[in-house]
Amino acid sequence: MLKTFRFCTEFTTTQFLKLSNLQLSILNDKIENFENVETSLSDGVLNVNLPNGKSFVINRQTPNKQLWYSSPISGPQRFNYINGKWLNAKQVEIENQLLSEINLLI
Repeated sequence: MLKTFRFCTEFTTTQFLKLSNLQLSILNDKIENFENVETSLSDGVLNVNLPNGKSFVINRQTPNKQLWYSSPISGPQRFNYINGKWLNAKQVEIENQLLSEINLLI
């Protein structure tokens, strides 16, 4: 089990890679429950393609220790690891952001 950090500056690059890969894998697994939504996860980049042609991209930014999120609804966002969660500037978790936006589009 991974240690829970309070903020992303508290962990090493290796720990960041483990935490970000875990989050991307969790997102990929949850999206697989949606019908007709295609995903690909490779080298720290998760692509989500919807049947209507819209797409999301989530990728890790190792130098900043952030997850970057691109959405056809909300545009670009950055998520920091705070108190065990990947949160954006509005304190919304990345999983909630992605799943709610996918639901709006399908």
